[in-house]
Amino acid sequence: MLLAILQAMLQFVLKLGVIFGFIFMISCTAFVIVCIVHGDIKINVIRSKREEENE
Repeated sequence: MLLAILQAMLQFVLKLGVIFGFIFMISCTAFVIVCIVHGDIKINVIRSKREEENE
C-alpha cells in the first residue's frame, strides 16, 4: 500500500518537473529571441586571419 502511494507521488513529481522544465525552456527561448530583436544581444562572427585570406 505504502509503495503504491510512493510510486504515484513520484510519478506526479516527475510529471510536474517535466512540465516546469518545458515551460522554463520555452520562456528562456522567448526571452533570448526578444533580446536579440531589441538589440541587447549581438552575435559577432569572429574569423581567423587564414579564413579572411582565403576569401
